[in-house]
Parts: sequence; C-alpha cells; structure tokens
Amino acid sequence: MPLTLRLIVLFIFLSSCARVLPPEGGEKDTTPPVIQKALSTPDRQTMFRPETVRLVFDEWIQLKDALKEVVISPPVKKNPVVTAEGKAVVVTFDPEEPWKDSTTYTLYFGKAIQDRNEGNPAESLRFVFSTGPVVDSLTARGQLIHAKTGEPVPDALVILHRSPHDSAITLQLPDYVARTDKQGQYRLDNLRSGTYRLFGLAEKTTNYLYDLPNEWIGWQPGVLQIDSPSTLLPTLRLSPPSRSFRILSSDSTTIRGSLALSFSKPPNTYRLLAEEEKAPVLQWLGDTILRLWSAEELAGSLLFNETDTVQFHLFPDTLTPLPIVRQARQGKLPPGQPIRMVAPVPLFETDTSRIQVWRDSIRLPLTSIHRSSSGDSLTLAGIKAEHTTLRIFFLPGALTDLYGRSNLDTLLIPASMGSQSELVQLRLLIDSLPPDQQVILELMNGSALLGKWVHSGTKRWELSVPGLAPGTYQAFLTLDQNRNGFWDPADYYRDDPAELRSGFPLSGLRANWEMEIPLIPQWPSVPPN
Repeated sequence: MPLTLRLIVLFIFLSSCARVLPPEGGEKDTTPPVIQKALSTPDRQTMFRPETVRLVFDEWIQLKDALKEVVISPPVKKNPVVTAEGKAVVVTFDPEEPWKDSTTYTLYFGKAIQDRNEGNPAESLRFVFSTGPVVDSLTARGQLIHAKTGEPVPDALVILHRSPHDSAITLQLPDYVARTDKQGQYRLDNLRSGTYRLFGLAEKTTNYLYDLPNEWIGWQPGVLQIDSPSTLLPTLRLSPPSRSFRILSSDSTTIRGSLALSFSKPPNTYRLLAEEEKAPVLQWLGDTILRLWSAEELAGSLLFNETDTVQFHLFPDTLTPLPIVRQARQGKLPPGQPIRMVAPVPLFETDTSRIQVWRDSIRLPLTSIHRSSSGDSLTLAGIKAEHTTLRIFFLPGALTDLYGRSNLDTLLIPASMGSQSELVQLRLLIDSLPPDQQVILELMNGSALLGKWVHSGTKRWELSVPGLAPGTYQAFLTLDQNRNGFWDPADYYRDDPAELRSGFPLSGLRANWEMEIPLIPQWPSVPPN
C-alpha cells in the first residue's frame, strides 16, 4: 500500500477514535441545580456586610436575565455584579456600599440561575443576611392586577416604604421590594414590624423610583400595619399613567372637504368660536376622534377644556360622491333589531317615502326612520322578518347630503336577517351598585366593543342585551366617579387612583336560550359625589 494511502487510513482511524459522542436515550433532566451549603457562603448570617456572596451548586450553571431576575431587598445604592463561574454564582457588591444598620437583606434570584444543559431554573432561591444581631422574619404577600382589565401583572415591582410621605416613591429607595410572578403574586420576606406605604410599580429603568411619565403605578391609600408572621396585603391595582389632554393630529387630506382631529384623551368640554352664525357639522368617531364638515367655506376655532384652541378653515368639496349609505354591521343581522346605516358624507335630509324594504315581492312596513343629529347614520326600525334576505331600496332623491346634493340613482342594499333561534336572549342583573354614582357597562368580544350603556340612580340594574350570537364575551363595569363617560387611569400626583373597574366573563351562551346572569362588582365603599 502506498505511503500516502496508509497515512490517510491512519488519520481516519484516529479521528473516529477521538470523537466523543453523547449517550443516547435516557430521561430528560428536569432537576434544577441544588445549592451545596457546605461550599457556599453561609446563609442567614448576622453582623454581616458582604463584599461577595458565593453560592455553589451540584452541577454546571448559567445565568439568564440576571439584571431583571436578581433583586435585593432593601435595594442597595449600586446594583451588585452577578456572574457565573462554573458551578458557582458570585454576587459582588460595591466595596463602599453604605449598608443600613440593623437591617435584614434578602437576595432574590428569581429564575436567573439555571442548569447549563436543560435550562431548569433554581426557583424560590433566596440568600438572607443581617447587618445587625438578628434576622427579621415577618412575611407579607399579595397580588398585583391590571387596574383596567383585572388581569394579573407579572414581572412588576411591589414596594414597601416606611416613610408615610407621598414623595417617598419618587425620591428615595424603598425599604423592601419584591417582583411579581406570572400570576401577579408576590412575597416580601424578612420584614421588620412596623407601618408601611404599599406601592406597585412597572418602571422603565431599575432605580425603584416613580420618576418617568410613562411608568405604571398603583398604591394603597394610607399606611398598613405589618406585625404578624404572615400578612395578606390588599390587592394592588396597577394603572397606566394618566394622560394629559393633547391634540395629537389634524388631518384634512384623507377625506376631502373635512377636518379630522384626534386627541390623547376625550376632552371634558368643547365649544365653537366663530363669527359666522353658521356652524360646522361635528361628528364624534369614538371618544378621541372628531371630524368637522361644512356646507360652505367656513373659518373659525374650537376651544377644548377652556385651554386648547384649534383653528380651522373648511372648504366644501364638490368632488365627493353623491350621498350613499352602507350597513354598519356586516354578516347576519339580529331579527327584530333596527338596521343601522352609516353615511361617509353627513346626511342633511331624508325623504322617508323613498326608502323601501322588500322581502321577495312583499314590501315590509317600517315603524320609524331616524337620522342622527350629525348625519353620520340612519336607523330603520320595526322590520319584522327573520331567516331571510331583504332588499333595502333608496330611491332617487331619498338622501340629501349637507352640500344639498341628492342620490340620482336607486341604491340597493341587501340585508341578511338571522333567526331568533340562532341568538341568545341575555339579561344582565347588576346588583349592589352605589345609587349616587354613575356606572358604565361595556360588552366586549376580545378587543371589539359591542355595546356601551350608562346607569345611575338605583342599586339594581336589569339590562337586556339584544341580538347576541353564541360565544364567549366579557362585561366590564366601571364606577364613573367623574361622570365623563369613560374609564380614567390613576394620577398619582393628584392622589386620584384609577377608577374602579370589574370584569366578568360571559361564557356558555347558547343559541335559543334565555339566560339571566348576575353581575355583582366587588367594590370598596366610595365617597358620594
């Protein structure tokens, strides 16, 4: 065999012998790393002011999201450096850290420490030490929820301040801090007996201060007493920041002949300032979008909240299409309910004698035809038909827009009517309401708002929800204390907590069933208006 060939064979043989293959088969490792106490810095030491803490585990470990997961309570002036060294985690503190006297510190590691192979986290791992002669042992726990949806808030901070002053959360480090889990639950350990202020905080930085305008906050009014081994704290409601009123945009190009204004929040008040006697047509498209139209050239201004002014100059657009309407709701329409049409250009007049509804060769009577005050919609009521297709005719001259133009051709709009047997006959029984307060009920299908109702004056409210298809929905009750018609978030600087809001899942709704569902909000007592 030639020498070159012998060398190639020898190289292949040695390479195959040198390869180390992982063993095949066997169960997946689900065991998290276990701390080796004999090799680690002793836990629960007293009179201890560490420069480093070293924790050794029974297997090779890795760190994940240590900046977020590792929390020390009370917080220190400078965050410690956390590193992984083989089977050990090393926490290095600033050598000039001004440790508080006679204070118990707790290092929470969250899910930061994981085994290297499978990523199993060593959850619930804590390291405790005291700078004084004793280790404090009281515990407090609770839950943090979203103030608007009621859902648990994970990965947010819960803070205790000994200071009773409102400025504590904005100016000084907390006395104790913990982070919520996936269920919004938290536990504050190794507390000292005393009175505290309780806060929830979702901050953009990690300085434990409420000091940025886009941070979320929740707080418990007054002070809390913690003096038992285990204290259950009140549920905290975390709120997005209160928005100040701002005009976000002004658009006169998307729909010619009109001006659309959008706002950061609904205005409390608005009024027209114009020298001309004529006024524009104002259409509210939701709570935060306003559209202006005018039949003639018109200049003027709108004043919002007595502080913000918008100048406008409207020019009628003769190129817009002649008046048309379309159905506001797609798909099958609920029988017995009014049919709502929307108009892209405001309607000024309707000739009801030129509006007809037919089923096959039979003309159906209408009890009423109502045009909205802003001309953006038309409602046809009293149609008695189900499980069929209707033809709605708008004969020439039936519709006249704000420019004085009428439809020249017949508009035909088909409408598919459902059957009562396909719908749920739902009645909501809302009880235990404060009679001197205004309450808002919103019916949601996911993020879609299906209906909104307002009630005041009685403790009990019975509401029939017509034309509801089977499915899963949510009802939200808002205690509208300022009576502005929508839910308001918290404003900490004005000491205004988020308005109370309760959510109720509506499930198991079946077709052709009559269902009564009680809704009882669990609201604390509120002061009268």
